[in-house]
Amino acid sequence: MTKTQRIYDVGNPEPAQDEFALDVKHGLSLPRKSLKSKYFYDKMGSSLFEQICVQPEYYITRTEADILRERLPEIVTQFPDDISIVELGSGSASKTRIVFDHVLQRQDYLHYFPIDVSYSMLSESIRTLSSDYPTLRITGISSDYANGLDRATDLIAVESHIPSKKLILFLGSSIGNFEPQETVSFFQMVRDKMERTDLLLVGFDLQKDPAILNSAYNDKAKVTQRFNLNLLSRINRELEGDFNIKSFEHQAFFNLDEERVEMHLVSKRDHEYHIKLIQESFRFKEAESIHTENSYKYSLEQIRKLAEDNCFELKMNFMDQRKWFDLAIFCPV
Repeated sequence: MTKTQRIYDVGNPEPAQDEFALDVKHGLSLPRKSLKSKYFYDKMGSSLFEQICVQPEYYITRTEADILRERLPEIVTQFPDDISIVELGSGSASKTRIVFDHVLQRQDYLHYFPIDVSYSMLSESIRTLSSDYPTLRITGISSDYANGLDRATDLIAVESHIPSKKLILFLGSSIGNFEPQETVSFFQMVRDKMERTDLLLVGFDLQKDPAILNSAYNDKAKVTQRFNLNLLSRINRELEGDFNIKSFEHQAFFNLDEERVEMHLVSKRDHEYHIKLIQESFRFKEAESIHTENSYKYSLEQIRKLAEDNCFELKMNFMDQRKWFDLAIFCPV
């Protein structure tokens, strides 16, 4: 890292093995077994997710990128002065490059604060971005969203050379992975850390024909299946589990009543599996599932209400022509 690139670890790095073990033990002991979706993203899982994003059925990434390319001039003009960019859950920052390309046309340099729980992902993306964008100054923060946003806000406040106005990005429809109360808590947390001159840009996957949703999460190349099953492989690798991966199948479907896509791992037979590092065995019946992820789909009215209920003004909705995806601008009030 050079003097224009640095990473802060604010005490919440990638989930530790003991945390992983406790969450696995708890989740598999529930009457309806479940595992937290954050554990998808080890090195293998992150690589598989990048592959999911380019599958023809998975419209989310390319649709959001198309909206960014078309509408960013309107978004950027919301700021009369230079800005800094803070990104929550930055990952590889592939779509964020579109933002950089537009912002750097109007200001001499840009300070970027990527926040991600994965220190290794931050390091890799910072190296790549620094090579491609000489006028990009990067301060990576390995943290959860709340602590990371705190650190970015503090740094912007004390370092006079960093523009004080912030554009906060939360892209990729990651908001859909939160449960409803978690979503409210997230918006309240972000609102508390924003100034009146800041803006929040959030990607929402919109409600649509269930057939389109079911296809997106069941791609023909079966990358999503491998991504889901990798969760069991991770338990085997890191916690010395003896799960037979071939005894489970990927299942993803749109739950109309809950307005969400659900992902499950379904046992093909009765069996018992042992996890050595937590000294526990877990029985599975045939057709019993492990619930691994929810992805909520939103209506425009629900997005408007989220803003209204959490002290934001919904300034703009930017949608594709099919109205499959929305980039919403939230302004504190």
